Amino acid sequence: MVSRSNGHTTRTRPGSRWWAAALVLWVLFVWSRSLYGGDESSGQSLWVVERVRWLFEALGVTDADTMTFIVRKTAHFLEYLVLGVLASLAFGPWRTHGRERVRRAVAAAVVYACVPVADETIQLFVPGRAGMVADMLLDMSGCATGLLLAWLATALRRKHVQLGT
Repeated sequence: MVSRSNGHTTRTRPGSRWWAAALVLWVLFVWSRSLYGGDESSGQSLWVVERVRWLFEALGVTDADTMTFIVRKTAHFLEYLVLGVLASLAFGPWRTHGRERVRRAVAAAVVYACVPVADETIQLFVPGRAGMVADMLLDMSGCATGLLLAWLATALRRKHVQLGT
């Protein structure tokens, strides 16, 4: 696909629009999770704890509150890891050059910074929930990890193609 802006022609990957759509849907999914009240959110966490209790116990974790805490924080991290991967697939600045690289990097940075802040802000207005700075930092760590994984996968794929294997 070719697009023109400011008199310059840039090539965009045909699939990047699909990745951008997937990213928007994922953001809506993440934010929808924040709209659940405290009791319902806790119930969902307990449901997961019951499914993986055997794993916790095998690792020596027997306290239910600790299990719930780990499940909730892991969910935060994984939701945002997926967000980071999707954002890098949609905006991956390493695939472009010049001004387009800067635009994509800014778009990705906005996603990485604003989505966790908005997510925690939503929770301030939901009964039984609280927006937490620690969760925002965990969310941003998940995003950064997703970006890193996507970058590593791209680098490995390029290396594999260059080697002709």
